[in-house]
Amino acid sequence: MTDAMDFLRAGAAALQRGDRAGAERRIVRALALVPGHGECWNILGVLAVSAGDPAGGEARFRRASVCAPDNPNYPRSQAECLKRQGRADRAAGLLAGAVRRGVLSPDLACDLGDLRLGARDGAAAVALYRLALALAPGHARSLNNLAEALGKAERLDAAADAFARLAVLRGTAAAWGTAGAALLAAWRQDEARGALRRAVALDPSTAEHWANLGFAGLGQHAIALAEIAFDRALRLSPGMDTARAGRGTLRMLNGRLRAGAADYEARLSLPTFQPSRSYSRPVWDGRVQPGKTLLIHADRGHGDAIQFIRYARPLRAQGMRVVFHGPEGLLDLFRASDLVDDLSGLDGPPPAHDLQIPIMSLIHRMGTDLDSVPAAAPYLRAPDAAARRWANRLAGLSGLKAGLVWHGSVAFPYHRQRSPGLEAVLPLTGVSGVTTVLLQVANGRADLERHTPLGPFLDLGTQLRDFADTAAAIQALDIVISPCTAVAHLAGALGKPVAVLLDQGAEWRWMCGRVDSPWYPTARLYRQAVFGDWTEPVERLRRDLAALKEPLQDRP
Repeated sequence: MTDAMDFLRAGAAALQRGDRAGAERRIVRALALVPGHGECWNILGVLAVSAGDPAGGEARFRRASVCAPDNPNYPRSQAECLKRQGRADRAAGLLAGAVRRGVLSPDLACDLGDLRLGARDGAAAVALYRLALALAPGHARSLNNLAEALGKAERLDAAADAFARLAVLRGTAAAWGTAGAALLAAWRQDEARGALRRAVALDPSTAEHWANLGFAGLGQHAIALAEIAFDRALRLSPGMDTARAGRGTLRMLNGRLRAGAADYEARLSLPTFQPSRSYSRPVWDGRVQPGKTLLIHADRGHGDAIQFIRYARPLRAQGMRVVFHGPEGLLDLFRASDLVDDLSGLDGPPPAHDLQIPIMSLIHRMGTDLDSVPAAAPYLRAPDAAARRWANRLAGLSGLKAGLVWHGSVAFPYHRQRSPGLEAVLPLTGVSGVTTVLLQVANGRADLERHTPLGPFLDLGTQLRDFADTAAAIQALDIVISPCTAVAHLAGALGKPVAVLLDQGAEWRWMCGRVDSPWYPTARLYRQAVFGDWTEPVERLRRDLAALKEPLQDRP
């Protein structure tokens, strides 16, 4: 046995020197003495793989496993050879069999997790990464892969927790930067700021960390912090459009609309803001050209389209022909409002045009500043037939008629921050002399399975077919209560009193610290004083609602 071990050690040393032929000679001699020595077969497998023979390597690693069935490294190497041959399913089966036999290590569980993830079995992958971490809590590869798997499954909070653990484990700027980005995606602003501060302290030369620190500040209206961070990112990387768009958002939030809107144009190069279709005509440069047809197109949030379609009217007054291409649900409303010369839905071709522009770029091209916001309202109105139908439907309701929305679209993670949910706004439904009209559609309606309004109410959520219907219902109400949703924009565009419940990091369009809106003269803003706590703004609004002894509009 001593001679065999001498040959094994000599073979391993030769392999380390890169002397593959010498290694193989010595290992073969060792096997001649001890044919069942697993490590000898393992080294021969390594030699085969290094020579570009994964099939030969797989056979030798299989022999190693037979000789030493409790060693988890041998099935791992065998599985890797199978993967190289395009036999990932066979590799996964092999490792799963090893797990069932109790041949287990953190690396083996992680390898199997990777194979399950590659087979799009995310749940199994997550379970295996967690198993690896149970065996070795500091297993960095499993922690990293777990975080990435959770992120792909849109389990953003769990992914952020895993990346944060990994950052503590590794302690590098890159790890803290990744954790900060994950915490941002989960809208955990305070924790994101802490992680990103560590990242920039460890490595102040990475623009991406500074940009994300800017967004973390922006998400809580930490104006000074965010501006310093965005400026630093742009000094390090002047062409970084993410940081430029972020700085644009910050400037508009702080009332510097003209400068901010110019920066915000950088968003158009980012994948998130790419339109769902391309438009071949030239982009409008802001010069009014009487007789030319300008296409305004919108394919993101409905609220954006409702807010910025206001620019169509002054453009037409200056002699341009204006057409619209956007979501089907807005077409009847815009048509009835006589804002544009023609319009069509995104499912079909746009109307004929000479020039085109994304709707959110109008604030820049029109040169809008805080003192020149086109704030005249109403600029939208419901179709006459719908308005009559809903006015008749709601005429019999007693007291003040208050429309209520409590949840926005879930298309963006921000919905968790901006949407209070029905439970948080229930006090608003119990005000004496007020009938609550529920305008909530889609996301958020599940809240009604757990909570019931406290006072008299009428639920219209399943009856509102599009924004024309919603507009008609709103016109028959006295006030609308909503977080930052398309309904809040719609109420303001209709000139209806609207109370807007805002989270601490509310979007730039509601500005910073204001209780009114330059965009909607009839809006009153109720902001969180404490991040995530709706109690105080809801109570202020409840008191104001209770003080309204008479409806806010004349009765017919």
